Amino acid sequence: MVVKKHNNNKAALSIELPMITTAALAISLCLILASAWWSYDTWVTRVENTRLQQLSQQQASKHAAGIARFIKEQQQQLDYFTERPATVDALQSADPDLNTTLLKSLQTAYPQALSFKLLSLDRTDHFSHLQGSSSPKGDKLSFTELDMINRTEKREAVAPEALRVDKQWYLHFISALIPAVAPPAAEAAMTEKNAEEEAPVTGTLLATLPATELFNRIKTSDPELGKTELLRLNPGSDTLIFSASQGDAGATIKVPVKNSQWLVQFTPSAQLVAQANQSPLLLIAIHLSVGAGWLWLAFWLTGKFDPQRQGRSTQASNNITDPAAFAYRDQDILDIQVNADDEELLGLQDAPPAETVTSQQPAADPGGREAAARPAVSRCGFALPEEIFRAYDIRGKAGEQITVALAEQVGKAVASAALAVGESRLLVARDGRTHSPELCDALIRGVKSTGCNVLNLGAVPTPLLYFATCEHPDSNSGVMVTASHNSAEHNGFKMVINGHTLVDDDVQDIKARIQDQDFPQGEGSETAQQIMPAYIDRILSDVALAGEVKLVIDAGNAITGGVAPSLFEELGCEVVPLYCELDGSFPNHDPDPTIVANLQDLIRTVQTTQADLGVAFDGDGDRLVVVTPKGQILWPDRLLMLFAKDIVSRNPGADVLFDIKCTRELNSLVSSYGGRPIMWKAGHSHMKTKMQETGALVGGEMSGHIFIKDRWYGFDDGMYAAARLLEIMTLRDQDIDSLFESFPVLPSTPELKIPVAEERKFAIVEQLIQQGDFQNGKPITIDGLRVDFSKGWGLVRASNTSAALTLRFEAETEAVLAQLQQLFKRELLKIDSALDVPF
Repeated sequence: MVVKKHNNNKAALSIELPMITTAALAISLCLILASAWWSYDTWVTRVENTRLQQLSQQQASKHAAGIARFIKEQQQQLDYFTERPATVDALQSADPDLNTTLLKSLQTAYPQALSFKLLSLDRTDHFSHLQGSSSPKGDKLSFTELDMINRTEKREAVAPEALRVDKQWYLHFISALIPAVAPPAAEAAMTEKNAEEEAPVTGTLLATLPATELFNRIKTSDPELGKTELLRLNPGSDTLIFSASQGDAGATIKVPVKNSQWLVQFTPSAQLVAQANQSPLLLIAIHLSVGAGWLWLAFWLTGKFDPQRQGRSTQASNNITDPAAFAYRDQDILDIQVNADDEELLGLQDAPPAETVTSQQPAADPGGREAAARPAVSRCGFALPEEIFRAYDIRGKAGEQITVALAEQVGKAVASAALAVGESRLLVARDGRTHSPELCDALIRGVKSTGCNVLNLGAVPTPLLYFATCEHPDSNSGVMVTASHNSAEHNGFKMVINGHTLVDDDVQDIKARIQDQDFPQGEGSETAQQIMPAYIDRILSDVALAGEVKLVIDAGNAITGGVAPSLFEELGCEVVPLYCELDGSFPNHDPDPTIVANLQDLIRTVQTTQADLGVAFDGDGDRLVVVTPKGQILWPDRLLMLFAKDIVSRNPGADVLFDIKCTRELNSLVSSYGGRPIMWKAGHSHMKTKMQETGALVGGEMSGHIFIKDRWYGFDDGMYAAARLLEIMTLRDQDIDSLFESFPVLPSTPELKIPVAEERKFAIVEQLIQQGDFQNGKPITIDGLRVDFSKGWGLVRASNTSAALTLRFEAETEAVLAQLQQLFKRELLKIDSALDVPF
């Protein structure tokens, strides 16, 4: 009977598990399936949707940027003609020869144009009897054209219009004719800018172009990735202007076109959706492994609490000497058939060996993270690293990011941009880095391949290139091969087009041209010219020293070593050169004068030679830092105090520009002199653009860029700023230390840096703005986050020239300064505890 009873129990065990174990396994299985569903939705479906949206946004933005660039090129070219005196003369003169000459120039610049209308205020068209090709609606002005003319005559900004006539689309561009008016002698205080603003519009120049070129640009830009539509914004419903390709596989993305009433609408195709697909294989493998482990753990743990299973184990132990007990125990172990069932449920029976799974994993996700990590390859045939296209220049590691191939592409892109605004020659220069010559040669090859001519200035500091763009009669555009203050392994390009230093969107336009291979083709020429003699002569004609000065010049083995000593000797200084021998490896210290350690040799040399002061320039000569015989470092915001006092005293009401890193004392000091203080974003391009916008006569950055428009050109020039400083010092017959004693100075830090990956730095600053707890501080977010308190301020911003966060602090006392630093440190570490905060 006992044996029979065992056999009955054994039969029961072969078909079912005890109740608690069964329930636990069922619950575990439900949890595993729920987790798998949630994980798939989160890590596959949502990631795919997000990536598809990002890719679609990228395509729409690219098309919108290309259209905006087309608009900008056409408008700048038309504006170029209306700004020429010959156009105004043709409007005001009855001489048909003037009209014929002007029309021929327009037809050369716009070979694709259908018509031009040179209209006086009474709507008389001075070209009507000369037109070689008629406009779409003949000589009669359409309602759209009349509206554009009326708004232009009122000096409103008028965007181009698209008009459909006889099933064909045409584009209208318009520009106002405003004659140059010199202010009367009685109104000498009126600036040229004010005079120009008050000058009346005397006429308009209207150009009509077929939309074919614009449409072709849209059609040929990655048509397989989706449908691109160009629409005009209307109050009721938008008007479709053009549609290219097909796509209906995802949500539509809309992006407005800059400086127009148009927008781009993009709908992805199945091919773009395929690029966004995220393979679930890795996720499935993880869940199978974790699920199997969890089920085994649930089975094992329930054995501790399931009374039925515990009872059987006790009975087996107690009857260990019974032969039937051995039979029961052996059969009980074999009866745990859930393992085989789980193998089938989890797919383990069909799983390949572990080695095979591992070897297949890298290829299992062609659209996943590995693919996403690869840099995008543009039509130029190689990857364009996103991080090198910075806010106001192109900069990165030479040989890795800044390559010879990239330099040639940059040359093509900048030359194309220059040609688009009517410039036929590009000025090119380079600094003294070891890799600058080959990069410059490649840049020149690229420029010449577009048909643009090159004027090679050779190895000179950046301010000499800026000087050339201001003074050269044939060109206001140029490129400087330099990485400025960065260390020897870096290089890059600073760019000027038509007198405007490229910044933000302009730099992205250069990148877009490279990606789209949007270059004309031609054969340009190259000539060379020495610019240093003209530069030195220009400064000598402007600056005069009233006494002798003994000056130590630290060029950091960079490019200013070949210019600065000669300049200051010509001015009458006794020059003590320090590291003025050109060596692009910068063996003594990096060419960054804002780092205190880099100034120690200069301070010692000033003191040992009993010099009156020392000046340090950066790698390309556009930055300046001064040290005194007492070992004091005169940071650029303190130098700006002196320049503001000198210039505003002679120009009451003048604007004084300073960046967000400068001392708060500048605000009250400039106001007390009768000037208008303006705080702005850091960065030489941002500052120069703001200088032009406001008409400021002087500006400065904490980084050492000093901009002087008074008697000079308004660009950043460390050597010219040093010359003006010496002029003030000698005219007042004061030594440098006593000259600055009257200016307020608060406890402050120099620029501090926290190394951060390029792709993280802006995100950290944005998180700090959104999440930082600064209590009653006043946030200023024009550039990073500056928080002003009653007794001090602190700043965190993402550097635009290196992979770092830059910080600066100022307070009324050292104790408050330390408190400010700890407050910012606390908030930064909340966001990223791994940050290497240097205080």
